[in-house]
Amino acid sequence: MRRKLVYTNTADQQYEELLNDPAKKGVLKQVQKTLGFLETNVRHPSLQTHEYSSLQGFKGEKVWEAYAQQDTSAAYRVFFHYGPDITKKGKRIPVITVVAITLHP
Repeated sequence: MRRKLVYTNTADQQYEELLNDPAKKGVLKQVQKTLGFLETNVRHPSLQTHEYSSLQGFKGEKVWEAYAQQDTSAAYRVFFHYGPDITKKGKRIPVITVVAITLHP
């Protein structure tokens, strides 16, 4: 099932920083691949998606962690939660809200 990605202000700013830093070109590519999988197949094995209990969404939603990098010290992760879904012309569009794109805490 294809999902629409929406970004918190924090995640949007972090993504912009990756876009504007030539030294982070490789990280950006890995993050973009991760975001693509979140849109198309949130259960893709390379994401190693799991609940991240140290965070909650703004309304108490469970936050999940997806790997953008592996076997790297201070690896990048994408933190997200499901919803809120959008209804457009009577059709429900599933949403994933990207909370943060950052180094593993």
